[in-house]
Amino acid sequence: MTMNLQQPEDLTGSQDAEQSNKPLGRGLEQISHLFLSQKANIPRPGDHPPGRLPEPAPGGTTLLHASASVSKDRLVAVLKDNPGALEDGLRIIDTFIPCHPHSDINLLALNRANQLTAIDLETGINDSLILRGLAHCDWLKHNVPNIRRMYAQQNIVVSTQPRLFLVAPKFTALALNAARQLTAMQIHCIRYHAFDIGGVTGISFEPIACE
Repeated sequence: MTMNLQQPEDLTGSQDAEQSNKPLGRGLEQISHLFLSQKANIPRPGDHPPGRLPEPAPGGTTLLHASASVSKDRLVAVLKDNPGALEDGLRIIDTFIPCHPHSDINLLALNRANQLTAIDLETGINDSLILRGLAHCDWLKHNVPNIRRMYAQQNIVVSTQPRLFLVAPKFTALALNAARQLTAMQIHCIRYHAFDIGGVTGISFEPIACE
């Protein structure tokens, strides 16, 4: 699935319009559907219009610059609209599910086999993410009747252990080693990368071996 970038209002004439229709640089097609469009500002003289991809460097290569940060709410919104970025066939059924006494589950999903899948996010390095995810899976496992009532329209399979996706910009060796020891569970560690590209923030997701 690919979604085109939102182009700003044409402020520079037909020449710029033709330039904005150029194909994306190598590698950008794969992450273009995860771009987060920002509000366009009126450009000052000499500025590049916001939302425009930068000019390719010599050799046809487009440079990507690391973005300062992406908020947790923004990540949740992106994954809610693009769950396939984590796994083919994944579908989101709810967000920010309260599970006392633990913090909210960021996203709740089902895979193609209708298995419950908890998705927990961090925007920094935090080894407690794995503990939070395990607590959420335990809560789901022990609240099956409530889950079925909450999502009665879903054909949820509860005979298997809930699955877990952990999403963060980086994982420490400690966290990955701990996840590898939990062989009875399906834990997927996903690293995200955020880039600033001509006034637009792009996000890519990279699976990390922890199974």
